[in-house]
Amino acid sequence: MEISHTGSLSLKFHKKFFRFLDTFCVPYLCKNLISVHHLIKHNNVLVELHPLYFLVKDKHTWVILLRGTCSNGVYTFPKPMVPSSLKDIAYVHERTSTDGWHKHLGHPSPKIVVHLVKFFSLPVSSSKLSFLCNSCSINKAHQLSFRPNSLTSQAPLDLVYTDVWGHASSTGIDGSRYYLIFVDHFSKYIWFYPMVKKSDVSTIFPKFKNFIETRFQTKIKSLYSNNGGEFITLRSFLSHSGISHYTTAPHTPTTKWCR
Repeated sequence: MEISHTGSLSLKFHKKFFRFLDTFCVPYLCKNLISVHHLIKHNNVLVELHPLYFLVKDKHTWVILLRGTCSNGVYTFPKPMVPSSLKDIAYVHERTSTDGWHKHLGHPSPKIVVHLVKFFSLPVSSSKLSFLCNSCSINKAHQLSFRPNSLTSQAPLDLVYTDVWGHASSTGIDGSRYYLIFVDHFSKYIWFYPMVKKSDVSTIFPKFKNFIETRFQTKIKSLYSNNGGEFITLRSFLSHSGISHYTTAPHTPTTKWCR
């Protein structure tokens, strides 16, 4: 059966903790199964199987640590007790392919991925490493630099770049699927704002303007963005605030012009 995750588990029965190492998570399994071999191997106990019940005893003292029942030929563990002082009792990590570990570890080279998987005994569903990673191909590709432009800045907030990214394939804990960034051309300082929807730009920018102008004790003179609708709706506000609005050529990210 397919195994999605592996890890370790600690369960408390009465006053005794039992460790279950090398635990497998099988999504389509309807019952939790315990290996007797793993139980006695990792907990220094003995198991006695009787027709109507079973006993788990300490290996050295033979003290009964646990008693369970047998129903229709199946030995059933009692319901474990979870103490309030233990919030996390299971430590689980994903059982994935070598390509999956390449992504989880931050896209290192194939040589480093193979070394880490072997050195730390990381669980893999497939050891094949194809290394056909789209993110690596895109981010490690080279392109000609942009030609010098006439936009210059002599002090903070002379020119601020802004752009929106999204939407993300997953949703943040605050419901955000986009983010808005502002880059000061002079200092290269960046401000980052998660957003639920693109139209939130119209409410975020006025708050950003008040915050940053108070902090730097100066006014934003120019804003540079693409021709996205979320920025076009700001034109009236920008004009009323005396801020010049520059836009990039089509299909050109705003931050590419910030150097």
